[in-house]
Amino acid sequence: MKSKISSKGAERRLLILHTVLRMIASGGVDSITHRRVAEKAGIALGSTTYYFESREHMIREAFDLYILEVKQSMASLWPNSLTSLRQLVSNLVSWTNREFENQELLLAEYEMVLYAARDPQVATSLHRWDESMASGLADILKKLGVKKPRDVAAILLNMIRGFELDGLSRSEIDTKQLEKRLKLVFADLS
Repeated sequence: MKSKISSKGAERRLLILHTVLRMIASGGVDSITHRRVAEKAGIALGSTTYYFESREHMIREAFDLYILEVKQSMASLWPNSLTSLRQLVSNLVSWTNREFENQELLLAEYEMVLYAARDPQVATSLHRWDESMASGLADILKKLGVKKPRDVAAILLNMIRGFELDGLSRSEIDTKQLEKRLKLVFADLS
């Protein structure tokens, strides 16, 4: 990325990255080229090459932006005032519902997870994100008196990921099933 970007330049850069994410959701990572992104974003080809030196650079930056935006949206779901496992279950279900409200971005997320298997930089970003989510959830679980909060956090995140992956292939999402499963896990922790 160039050293100093104007506010108009920052907006254009964000437009490019959001376009990349939408394109990944609809056509996978292989659909990304500078030319196609410029066409979909309605900007000159020179803009994509100005801000991103390569296709891989665009993809990596788009994933990093996605992670940042998800972290920001999750912040409201993790208030310091959580006092029960029941509240936590409710928040986890709300978080999952929110993820499915924009199924396009959720699909982009899982496309990027697959891409991480082929790109070490994306894998590093993914693993940092996973660690951040697990750490934050473990802190909450510890405050709620759960034994082995790191292990439980990993289990919960994997359950939610599995639910999300399964949900992407279904026409209707039943988060009541997720809630039921989470309650089963927490019943053994209480």
